[in-house]
Amino acid sequence: MRIGAWFMTFAVYLTVGWSVTEASARTLDDQTALLSLDTAFQARVDLTIEEPERARALRFIHKVIDRIATSFIEPFDVRELANFAAITLRRQPSGSHPEDLAHAAVDTVLRRLNDPYATFDARQMKLHSKHLSGIGIEALIVDGELKVIAPLDGSPAQNAGVEPGDIIIEIDREVVRNATLAEAMRRIRGPLGTDVLLGIQRNKIAQMLSLTVPRTRFRVLPLRHTVFGGIAYIRIAFFGPNTEKLLRKSLAAIREEMGGGAPRAYIVDLRNNPGGLVGQAILVADAFLEKGMIVATIGRESSGARRYDAYRGDFIKGLPIVILQNEASASASEILAAALKDHQRAIIMGTRSYGKGIVQTAYPFGALGRVKFTTHKYVTAAGRQIQGVGVLPDIVVNGDPRPTYGTAAVPIDRCPTAGKARDRMLGCALLFLHQGRNLSAFIEALPKLR
Repeated sequence: MRIGAWFMTFAVYLTVGWSVTEASARTLDDQTALLSLDTAFQARVDLTIEEPERARALRFIHKVIDRIATSFIEPFDVRELANFAAITLRRQPSGSHPEDLAHAAVDTVLRRLNDPYATFDARQMKLHSKHLSGIGIEALIVDGELKVIAPLDGSPAQNAGVEPGDIIIEIDREVVRNATLAEAMRRIRGPLGTDVLLGIQRNKIAQMLSLTVPRTRFRVLPLRHTVFGGIAYIRIAFFGPNTEKLLRKSLAAIREEMGGGAPRAYIVDLRNNPGGLVGQAILVADAFLEKGMIVATIGRESSGARRYDAYRGDFIKGLPIVILQNEASASASEILAAALKDHQRAIIMGTRSYGKGIVQTAYPFGALGRVKFTTHKYVTAAGRQIQGVGVLPDIVVNGDPRPTYGTAAVPIDRCPTAGKARDRMLGCALLFLHQGRNLSAFIEALPKLR
């Protein structure tokens, strides 16, 4: 490299806010990769744009790379990330706007993390968001495919027939594969009152199912309750900002409905609960525990690593709890289930939960946008990780095909039905409690198959 060219490139470091001390803290490979990135940026940027705007865009790329190298849950060094960005920059047309270059570079870096929850929200993407509407699904990218964790209770997606585990192949007849999660969800969202056409693959059947889902305003009831004889049933659909407060109200209402007395036991239904606010799940767990760790977070960075403990005061004073879960119970719902299971406060019935036990942190970078990626993992009171494993049930119901280690396995069609929906898993939970939580008596009492 000629002296003049090297000096111009090095000057970019100073322009984007790097000091000589910061540069010297990098390895030689890191510095070389960053110099290559800067050269690629300068070769493609529109030089008629004022220098401060160009410098701001380049500084944004540097800051994102630095943040990922420091905070991402898996180790990536600066050299790798800078090389990913530089390769993308070299593919951009000459005379590109600096923000377009920054967005392309950052988008590529996030994709290369193989983090299904990593997103980049550019400034332009936030405009007019109040006029857009979604359909009520929790989803993620798995092996390049958009997979539905669960539709929310009462959402347009659920009403249209979207089911947990569905793979969304097309959105409005355009293929989804290899899109980021943010891109896919933006395409699903649209003007209020319009429809979105989803092409869905279900249960690995080759033929694609087409579902038309309206984009409408909808209200999901996060928590509701009913009473079956002397047993209280509480359904938590997701963890919203007031879930713990709603739980308190439901517990009081249940006692009032029972003439001031307490139920014999409680069933907490977390099936198809995709999560929500983890803080609310921790508060709900605390409501049923007297003491002990609820959950902890661990990561490469000490900041953000925390332990959450229960405070004295079990709202239902030690009464038995059965938690219902399935493969679409994820994230915050898994934290609640794991906490109550690890402290032997509840029996888990159903199938192994989804296995989303990681924390995403959002980092705003001013007007140029915001990045979010995985920074920590959840660890249960028993020292287990939820991510990729899930919470194992004590009593397996519904023939979970994945490896599991419950104390008993019950085919779903042996369970009696219960409620207006003729819910068999609920029927099994009620039967188990009516048998005094005696496993042998419960198995013996199950209806025989004809």
